[in-house]
Amino acid sequence: MRPVEQLINEVRLLYQSLVQIGEAIHADSKVSMGMRAVLEYLDRNGDATVPHIARARRVTRQRIQTLVNPLLAMGLAESISNPASKRSPLITLTRIGSQTILEMRRREGRQMQLAMSETEILQAAQTLAELRRGLEEGALDKDRSSVGG
Repeated sequence: MRPVEQLINEVRLLYQSLVQIGEAIHADSKVSMGMRAVLEYLDRNGDATVPHIARARRVTRQRIQTLVNPLLAMGLAESISNPASKRSPLITLTRIGSQTILEMRRREGRQMQLAMSETEILQAAQTLAELRRGLEEGALDKDRSSVGG
Protein backbone atom coordinates (compact mmCIF):
# COMPACT_ATOMS: atom_id res chain seq x y z
CA MET A 1 0.00 0.00 0.00
CA ARG A 2 1.36 3.42 -0.97
CA PRO A 3 1.87 5.93 1.88
CA VAL A 4 -0.99 8.16 0.70
CA GLU A 5 -3.35 5.16 0.58
CA GLN A 6 -2.22 4.10 4.03
CA LEU A 7 -2.86 7.61 5.39
CA ILE A 8 -6.33 7.80 3.83
CA ASN A 9 -7.19 4.35 5.16
CA GLU A 10 -5.99 5.22 8.68
CA VAL A 11 -7.91 8.51 8.72
CA ARG A 12 -11.10 6.71 7.66
CA LEU A 13 -10.58 3.99 10.27
CA LEU A 14 -9.83 6.59 12.93
CA TYR A 15 -12.99 8.50 12.05
CA GLN A 16 -15.09 5.35 12.34
CA SER A 17 -13.42 4.47 15.66
CA LEU A 18 -14.08 7.96 17.02
CA VAL A 19 -17.74 7.74 16.02
CA GLN A 20 -18.14 4.29 17.60
CA ILE A 21 -16.31 5.28 20.78
CA GLY A 22 -18.26 8.54 20.97
CA GLU A 23 -21.53 6.70 20.61
CA ALA A 24 -20.50 4.23 23.31
CA ILE A 25 -19.30 6.96 25.70
CA HIS A 26 -22.50 8.95 25.23
CA ALA A 27 -24.91 6.01 24.97
CA ASP A 28 -26.90 7.43 27.88
CA SER A 29 -27.36 10.74 26.03
CA LYS A 30 -29.98 11.62 23.45
CA VAL A 31 -27.37 13.74 21.64
CA SER A 32 -26.11 12.11 18.43
CA MET A 33 -22.58 12.65 17.16
CA GLY A 34 -23.94 15.03 14.50
CA MET A 35 -25.82 17.03 17.12
CA ARG A 36 -22.66 17.03 19.24
CA ALA A 37 -20.77 18.59 16.31
CA VAL A 38 -23.33 21.42 16.14
CA LEU A 39 -23.10 22.01 19.91
CA GLU A 40 -19.32 22.09 19.65
CA TYR A 41 -19.44 24.52 16.73
CA LEU A 42 -21.71 26.91 18.64
CA ASP A 43 -19.58 26.61 21.77
CA ARG A 44 -16.37 27.43 19.90
CA ASN A 45 -17.72 30.02 17.46
CA GLY A 46 -20.75 31.59 19.10
CA ASP A 47 -24.20 32.19 17.70
CA ALA A 48 -24.64 31.30 14.03
CA THR A 49 -27.31 30.73 11.43
CA VAL A 50 -28.03 27.25 10.11
CA PRO A 51 -26.58 28.13 6.65
CA HIS A 52 -23.42 29.48 8.30
CA ILE A 53 -22.92 26.31 10.34
CA ALA A 54 -23.54 24.22 7.22
CA ARG A 55 -20.88 26.09 5.23
CA ALA A 56 -18.38 25.80 8.08
CA ARG A 57 -19.06 22.06 8.51
CA ARG A 58 -19.13 21.47 4.73
CA VAL A 59 -22.58 19.90 4.71
CA THR A 60 -25.99 20.96 3.44
CA ARG A 61 -28.21 23.45 5.21
CA GLN A 62 -30.88 20.76 5.35
CA ARG A 63 -28.52 18.37 7.18
CA ILE A 64 -27.72 20.99 9.82
CA GLN A 65 -31.41 21.84 10.18
CA THR A 66 -32.18 18.17 10.94
CA LEU A 67 -29.56 18.33 13.71
CA VAL A 68 -30.62 21.72 15.08
CA ASN A 69 -34.34 20.85 15.36
CA PRO A 70 -33.88 18.21 18.11
CA LEU A 71 -31.35 20.46 19.90
CA LEU A 72 -34.03 23.16 20.01
CA ALA A 73 -36.65 20.64 21.19
CA MET A 74 -34.35 19.38 23.97
CA GLY A 75 -33.59 22.91 25.15
CA LEU A 76 -29.87 22.59 24.35
CA ALA A 77 -30.05 25.42 21.81
CA GLU A 78 -32.46 28.20 21.06
CA SER A 79 -33.35 30.31 18.07
CA ILE A 80 -32.94 34.07 18.52
CA SER A 81 -33.60 36.98 16.20
CA ASN A 82 -30.86 37.84 13.76
CA PRO A 83 -30.38 41.57 13.18
CA ALA A 84 -28.69 40.79 9.84
CA SER A 85 -31.50 38.61 8.46
CA LYS A 86 -35.20 38.24 9.14
CA ARG A 87 -35.29 34.88 7.33
CA SER A 88 -32.38 33.15 9.08
CA PRO A 89 -32.42 33.28 12.88
CA LEU A 90 -29.31 32.80 14.96
CA ILE A 91 -28.90 29.52 16.82
CA THR A 92 -27.36 29.88 20.26
CA LEU A 93 -26.46 27.48 23.04
CA THR A 94 -28.53 27.48 26.19
CA ARG A 95 -26.91 27.08 29.59
CA ILE A 96 -27.86 23.40 29.50
CA GLY A 97 -26.39 23.08 25.99
CA SER A 98 -23.10 24.57 27.18
CA GLN A 99 -23.01 22.19 30.14
CA THR A 100 -23.83 19.24 27.87
CA ILE A 101 -20.99 19.86 25.41
CA LEU A 102 -18.55 20.49 28.28
CA GLU A 103 -19.43 17.14 29.86
CA MET A 104 -19.20 15.36 26.51
CA ARG A 105 -15.71 16.79 25.97
CA ARG A 106 -14.64 15.71 29.46
CA ARG A 107 -15.76 12.14 28.81
CA GLU A 108 -14.04 12.04 25.42
CA GLY A 109 -10.85 13.55 26.83
CA ARG A 110 -10.63 10.88 29.52
CA GLN A 111 -11.02 8.17 26.86
CA MET A 112 -8.42 9.71 24.53
CA GLN A 113 -5.86 10.00 27.30
CA LEU A 114 -6.10 6.25 27.82
CA ALA A 115 -4.73 5.78 24.28
CA MET A 116 -2.10 8.53 23.99
CA SER A 117 -0.35 11.17 26.05
CA GLU A 118 -1.51 14.78 25.80
CA THR A 119 1.68 15.63 23.90
CA GLU A 120 1.07 12.84 21.38
CA ILE A 121 -2.55 13.92 20.95
CA LEU A 122 -1.46 17.51 20.29
CA GLN A 123 1.17 16.38 17.75
CA ALA A 124 -1.38 14.22 15.93
CA ALA A 125 -3.92 17.07 15.88
CA GLN A 126 -1.33 19.50 14.51
CA THR A 127 -0.27 17.06 11.79
CA LEU A 128 -3.87 16.45 10.70
CA ALA A 129 -4.61 20.20 10.72
CA GLU A 130 -1.56 20.85 8.57
CA LEU A 131 -2.62 18.16 6.09
CA ARG A 132 -6.17 19.55 5.95
CA ARG A 133 -4.92 23.09 5.34
CA GLY A 134 -2.60 21.87 2.61
CA LEU A 135 -5.43 20.03 0.89
CA GLU A 136 -7.75 23.01 1.19
CA GLU A 137 -5.17 25.37 -0.23
CA GLY A 138 -4.52 23.05 -3.17
CA ALA A 139 -0.86 22.61 -2.28
CA LEU A 140 -0.93 18.91 -3.09
CA ASP A 141 -2.40 19.54 -6.56
CA LYS A 142 0.35 22.08 -7.31
CA ASP A 143 3.04 19.60 -6.27
CA ARG A 144 1.49 16.84 -8.36
CA SER A 145 1.29 19.03 -11.48
CA SER A 146 4.90 20.26 -11.10
CA VAL A 147 6.19 16.68 -10.82
CA GLY A 148 4.49 15.65 -14.05
CA GLY A 149 5.44 18.54 -16.05
